[in-house]
Amino acid sequence: MSKYDVIANLPAPSALVGVERIDGIGILTLRNRRKRNALGREMMRRLTACLESFAEDKIRVVILRAEADVDVWSAGHDIAELPLPGQDPLPYADPLEETLRAIRVFPGRVIAMVHGSVWGGAFDMVLSCDMAVADESASFAITPVNLGLPYNTTGLLHFIGRLRLNVVKELFFTAT
Repeated sequence: MSKYDVIANLPAPSALVGVERIDGIGILTLRNRRKRNALGREMMRRLTACLESFAEDKIRVVILRAEADVDVWSAGHDIAELPLPGQDPLPYADPLEETLRAIRVFPGRVIAMVHGSVWGGAFDMVLSCDMAVADESASFAITPVNLGLPYNTTGLLHFIGRLRLNVVKELFFTAT
């Protein structure tokens, strides 16, 4: 068996998320270049299922990354899948919210390996990880306001819990 051994109980292969296990480390790679790794339902359900499978397999460390040669780590929530105006932008049952919870409750460590820009909900995903390692190309922005969308209260509280208040204010007030 190669060093890229297969985890038998993972969902069927997906073009959106690469899944590897190397020496007991799970690696999840965002692979939707066409949509700048936008966090759509299918991708989020795949990530959640993989995290649950890694937990069952007692994987102790998961690395969440994008493909090496992309400029955008993730463009955030897929705006084509946001609810209608006047509704909570990310209700509790939204697949992105489910993935964020799966990352937060994962029994091992989840490490975001970041290169390129990270926008909106993807920034929340990085902050949900136990650790983020970013290279010099990494940049972070909270962009929903540029679309005239509010950021959900849970997400805002999560940012306040992870970053200094002055940084949170700058990110949310300037959308950068």
